[in-house]
Amino acid sequence: MMKISKRELPSKVGAALIVLILCASFIRLGFWQLDRAEEFQELQKPYIERPIINLSQVAIPGENLSDDSINQIVRFSGRYLEQYIAPNQENKSGVKADWIVGLFEVDSGGAILVVRSVSNSELPIGSVEITGRLFNRQFDDRAEKASSKLSRIDPALLVSSYEQKLFDGFVLAQSEKINGVEIDLKRPELDPAKPSVPGYYWQHISYVVIWWLMALVVLFLPFYQVSRKRQGNERGN
Repeated sequence: MMKISKRELPSKVGAALIVLILCASFIRLGFWQLDRAEEFQELQKPYIERPIINLSQVAIPGENLSDDSINQIVRFSGRYLEQYIAPNQENKSGVKADWIVGLFEVDSGGAILVVRSVSNSELPIGSVEITGRLFNRQFDDRAEKASSKLSRIDPALLVSSYEQKLFDGFVLAQSEKINGVEIDLKRPELDPAKPSVPGYYWQHISYVVIWWLMALVVLFLPFYQVSRKRQGNERGN
């Protein structure tokens, strides 16, 4: 049996710690890839619609939208402040058009962008009740900036123009009502937004195998070195 001297002990302990850290890191990376594979599978399932709730239950003016709030169908009431054109917007069928977007002051506080229609329409006067799907803000410009146009549907473009706080994201209106009467408009349609997970399911699984094999190699290597050293000593004797 090989004896470890006091002088060798610190280096041996240090080497053992490095092995354990590397092994734990590779195992953790494997579990991370496994989680990604499960997320990818979840994204393949059909979207399940949730009950309609008030906007104030899932969003707060001036704060980023949570992942759970995106795609939620919400209802709220208030009045329109201003109207803009958002050029080159694409619906679920891939058809591009200019969308009419209103800045809407919510009765419970704050203001939010509402996609109203794909054709010019007058801005409603008075209290309006809205039901629609909540989407995350757009990050890429679709057009040049102009006073009456939005280069993308993003409340950040209007922060300097209004004193009150704006809700993050925007609502794609499904209905607008004044005194219970529906406003008849040609509305754009979008599928529920899907979070993206790069890669493919089996690609993530293959990385799981690779990371865990690396953990086994790191764990096995010190024992292999000890075995080789012992064989060398036996041959020398």
